[in-house]
Amino acid sequence: MKRLTVSGRACGETLAILIAMAWADGKLEPAEKDGILGASKVFNLTRETREKIESLVEAKVSIAELDLGELSAREKAFAFVAASWMAGVDEEVHPKEAEALQELARRLGLTQAQVDELSGLSEKLEPLPEGTQNWSEHITALFKAIPARLEEEPETDFEVVFE
Repeated sequence: MKRLTVSGRACGETLAILIAMAWADGKLEPAEKDGILGASKVFNLTRETREKIESLVEAKVSIAELDLGELSAREKAFAFVAASWMAGVDEEVHPKEAEALQELARRLGLTQAQVDELSGLSEKLEPLPEGTQNWSEHITALFKAIPARLEEEPETDFEVVFE
């Protein structure tokens, strides 16, 4: 079994991206907010990072406003797959969400070929079950599913650890 560690920094920045994606259509649904906040508690994030996440859900934040820091190529791919999943989670990508994904790709320095490949990976991830009220479990499952897709190996070959 391979062990993949997703750093707290990458988790925090990816959650910030998910918040911006959730805000992209102009509104942050209570289920989106609760899911992101719930996921931030599951991951082993610093208090400072959790407070940042909490402040971002209260503000209407955009991709352009985020400090994406120094993400590695793998972390950029991880973050983009998560954002792409979030944009399509309701099976309809709002034009503003599509714009936010384009802005994110630009900010992450992704080529169109990379965007196409990573978007395709996000479409293979499990959608939220119909009527889901608590997204935190699903965001946590999303974070665990992405690495296996990036490695193109079955999920059972990976143990994902959040540091």
